[in-house]
Parts: sequence; C-alpha cells; structure tokens
Amino acid sequence: MKKVHQILPSLAPGDAIGNEVLLMRDLLRSWGYESDIFAQHIHPDVQARPYKEYELESSPQNLLIYHFSIGSEVSNFIKGLPDRKIMIYHNITPPHFFRGINDNLMFLLDEGRKELGSLSREFDLALADSEYNRIELEGAGYPETGLLPLLIDFSKYQSFNPDIVEKYSDGRVNILFVGRISPNKKHEDIIKTFYYYKCINPKARLLLPGGYDGCELYFQSLRSLVQRLGLSDVYFLEKVPFKDLVSYYMVSDVFLCMSEHEGFNVPLVESMFFDVPIIAYNSSAIPYTLGDAGILVKSKRYVEIAELINLIVGDPDIRGKLVHRQKERFQAFKYDTIVKQFYSIIKGFERND
Repeated sequence: MKKVHQILPSLAPGDAIGNEVLLMRDLLRSWGYESDIFAQHIHPDVQARPYKEYELESSPQNLLIYHFSIGSEVSNFIKGLPDRKIMIYHNITPPHFFRGINDNLMFLLDEGRKELGSLSREFDLALADSEYNRIELEGAGYPETGLLPLLIDFSKYQSFNPDIVEKYSDGRVNILFVGRISPNKKHEDIIKTFYYYKCINPKARLLLPGGYDGCELYFQSLRSLVQRLGLSDVYFLEKVPFKDLVSYYMVSDVFLCMSEHEGFNVPLVESMFFDVPIIAYNSSAIPYTLGDAGILVKSKRYVEIAELINLIVGDPDIRGKLVHRQKERFQAFKYDTIVKQFYSIIKGFERND
C-alpha cells in the first residue's frame, strides 16, 4: 500500500476539519506514502485536486479516507470505488437548528443524515473524532468503528497579537466563547448569562470571535437581543486571524459554552491548553470531550451560571482545581498522542495487504 488519499466535500484553511486534513496529508507524506487531497469545493489558499480526478487514482491497492460532515455528491461518488476505505465522521448538525435561517444548509444537513445510513457498508473502518460520534456510527449500522480524536497541532499556538493582549489585560473579567455564530451554538444563552453576570460584576466583557456567513438572520437576532437587554461590552469579533484568536484565549478568565450540538468542540481543548476554566452545557459531544475537567451544567439557569462564573473568578483555589483537572484531561488530546494513534491505524491496513 503506497497511496493513502483523502476526499471530502469542502476544503478550507482555518476550520477544524480542513486543518486536520492538511495535517494528515503532511504526516502521510512524511511516512513515505503518496498522498493527495480531493475535494468538491477548494479554497484558493490550499492545494487540492477536484474530487472527480480521483477516478484516475482509484485502485484496490489504495487506502481512501473520507471526511464526512455534510451531504454532498462526493458520497455518491465514492460508492462502489474498489479502494479500501476509512470514514472519519465529524458529525452532522441536526437540520432543525437552521429552519428559517438557512434553508439550503438545512437541506444539505438532512441529506447528510440520509447518506450516513446509506454508506454504512462502504467502509472497512469508520472512525469518529469523539465517543459521541462513534455511538452515532454504531446506531447507523457501521460494523467496524473506532475512535480517533481530532488532530490539533498546538505547536502553532505560540504566535499572538500583543496589542490585543495589552488592550484586554486591564483587570476586567473577560468571558469567552469561540465558535461560528450558528443557532446550534446558542449564543443567546451566553448573552443572557452575561446579562446576569454584569449585575454581579459590571466590569466584565463578553468576547465572541466567530464568523456568521450563512447565518445572518441569527446574527441579527443576537444583536437585537443585546440591544433589548441594554448590554454593553458584548464584542462580536467575527472571524479573526489565528494569532488574534490565540490572544483572546490568553486574556480570558472563563470559557462559557451553551451549545446544544457539538460533534467534538475544538475550543474546549484549546481552553484546556490555555488554562482557561470551562463552564459548558451538558449536551451532545461536550461531556465526552470535557471528561471530568471543567464544570458541566445540566440546565440553563442563567443566574446560577453567572454565580458560578463569579466563584471561579473570585476564588483562586476553585480556579486552580479546575485548571489542574483540565491539564490532566488535555493529555488525551496531545498532538503526538493522536499522531501515534493515526499511524497505528494506517499501518494496520498495510499489514493486511
């Protein structure tokens, strides 16, 4: 087995799936495999080939890795290919979250849910990046499943923007949530919690980096909510450069996540890396990623969550214990650990040649 290729609907730099695909390609090449990326939609800043070109490469001697997260014509394309195949399942957000906000995306997500079941016999192995996703794969009828947490190269998290660090290191409490402004993320619940925390501590900010392309209606509803509540210090930062994102983690006191659907949630792991105490709503993959680190809340009682934030900010012992548990949990996501797991999976296919 000399060729291990990857295929997916869309490849762009900066998102979690795109970053992993690019890292995997570089790793595979460093291990001596011929490895290219094939995609339907390709961002101009990354190197990949149109997915239909894979017809020229397809072979029973190849291993093909399909990154699956949305409905696309790529799913139909791979059916019947003679290659041995691995699926890496990144989860599909339930379509109902986007009803009335983005009907086209809702359709693609619905198609993805249907495709998930129809592809169950196409793969030699179906990997999930969280135990939550692996359980979904089992429920969809995949006979061979496994776990491979998302590859995140934390050596790249060293560069930061000193102007941001200086601006926000002024003694005020910075509450952070990182994520695309999307209805499943439930930014409104973060904003409502922040409203009550401002009653406790008027010297607080809410930092919300994340783009809103395709969710403009939802974004406008959030801005309207901020106005109705008479809130100041809510910063919609939109999509920020990577070094700016690093800087926002560096200055934050608490990471607050009220999301109701996540397949993995990279910002939880990033918060562990930056020693930012986590409060998160207990939904979907969040308890699997967080483990026994951070604080999981089972209901969205805004006043109580605001008081939790105040405890973490005001009590060094509580904060220290949370950070210590998060450091321990972070070990499961260290880059070298996941690389070894990925290498073992690839070599397992080679041994079966």
